[in-house]
Amino acid sequence: MTKNARVHVLLPDAESDRFEAYCKVKGYKKSTLIARLIREHLDRERFAVQQELFRGPQA
Repeated sequence: MTKNARVHVLLPDAESDRFEAYCKVKGYKKSTLIARLIREHLDRERFAVQQELFRGPQA
């Protein structure tokens, strides 16, 4: 089972209203769209985590 991290995003009221209206008109769920936008941005930037840098101590 895949674990998902929770991310909190703070937006000014005007941007929040605009984003909510956009999601409603387009039929998107806010959390799904935010996850997709983050993924697409990271892909566009060709950013990948170097896993070996984040491993814990070897047992």
